[in-house]
Amino acid sequence: MAQSTSTVQNPSKAGKSEGHHLFAPEIEVMILTWVAFFSLLGILSKYAWNPILSTLRVREDSIRTAVEEAAKTKEEYLKIGDKRKQVLSEADQQAKAIVDQGREASIKNAKIIEEKTKQQAQIIMENAQREIAAEQEKAVVYLKEMSANTAVELATRILRESLDAEKQKKVNNTLIDEI
Repeated sequence: MAQSTSTVQNPSKAGKSEGHHLFAPEIEVMILTWVAFFSLLGILSKYAWNPILSTLRVREDSIRTAVEEAAKTKEEYLKIGDKRKQVLSEADQQAKAIVDQGREASIKNAKIIEEKTKQQAQIIMENAQREIAAEQEKAVVYLKEMSANTAVELATRILRESLDAEKQKKVNNTLIDEI
């Protein structure tokens, strides 16, 4: 029982040695920990780290490519926008040119129509003047005939001579020619 009392008597010493052992690592454990750590590091670098890094590089390359393509797409979009503006500007200019040409053509056509109308009016006036001159001539001839008839009648009455129709016509023609 002496032994049991001695262990019971020094419980503080036993606790101290166990507690000291927990907080003070031994060299063997430390070396084993380091060996395990570096072994795990080697295994991870060979089987996990390099594939992860290569996957990250591939991903980085794909992201870089996507960014470059996005930049190219943006440049193309800007070029397309500039081209669109240029095309719209050209279309606007062409539309204005077409409108101007249409305006000039309509003015030209209006002048042509006006000129044709003037020519037609001139022709109508010339025809009307000819008709008037012809009617005037007819009226003069009619008046001459009437004057001749009146003169013959007066002469007949004056002469109290009765002329037959043929002689009267001959006298009328003679008087018309003289007038």
